[in-house]
Amino acid sequence: MPLFFLFLILACHNQAEKKQKEAENSFDFDKNKNETTDHGFLLDSSAYYVDSIIRQFIQSSLGTSKKEKYTYTVHKAMLNKDKAVDAIIAINRLDFAQQKAKETGAETQAEKMAYMGPFNAFIFYDGRSNTFSPPTIVPSSPLLPLDIHFEHISSNQHKDAVIDFRIRNSSYKEVYFLFNNRPKKVFQWKNFDGLGSDSEEAYEFRFKLAQRSNVKDIVVYQANLGTHPNKIDAFTYKPEIKTSNDVIKRFFYVEKEGKYFSAKSGL
Repeated sequence: MPLFFLFLILACHNQAEKKQKEAENSFDFDKNKNETTDHGFLLDSSAYYVDSIIRQFIQSSLGTSKKEKYTYTVHKAMLNKDKAVDAIIAINRLDFAQQKAKETGAETQAEKMAYMGPFNAFIFYDGRSNTFSPPTIVPSSPLLPLDIHFEHISSNQHKDAVIDFRIRNSSYKEVYFLFNNRPKKVFQWKNFDGLGSDSEEAYEFRFKLAQRSNVKDIVVYQANLGTHPNKIDAFTYKPEIKTSNDVIKRFFYVEKEGKYFSAKSGL
């Protein structure tokens, strides 16, 4: 990855941490509880009510204006031990990214960088307490929203969030566990890189029973990108990843550290 990209990602990360701290101080989480007899738990409410509450929280925690055109998607799953249905709410602020580039006169540069910045985020909604976590900002390209799915990794009793996102012509995968009902990133690796170039690379991930703990290992397999048209938008095209049985790395979870590590040999 070019050096200027690393600086950009670090800058986005620092800005994201600042916004997360501001979010915790700007929203009254107790008042956010939806305990009225008319609506009960948020996910059981009407679509109109759900939308109004989510947008109220997004505006409060991310500082969006009432006029901003952003999109969000709700992904439901049981994500902790309480057996209530929870959710990950993914937010995409492409319009804001484009407007910001236009206002600063940096449209051309922003387009070349696929509008890379703190414009994708997600919120964890806890179904039992009826509350949101502060938003987790994922520095990435907002040309595509976060791709959210769930896997049994830390437990067979509930699922964990797996999030894919784009940075120009590459894609990354992150795994999040909940600690005190707050999402924490425990793993990151490339899905693919160099899309549309002569140096394409790709990987596949499988979650295997662990040798060292009850948390599943993450095994990385060599893969390749399937055949795609000669003319593609490398920033938004979703290639097919063709897998193999060639293991290149095995990551194991270290509970004391709260994240994944790999052995020196990689396997």
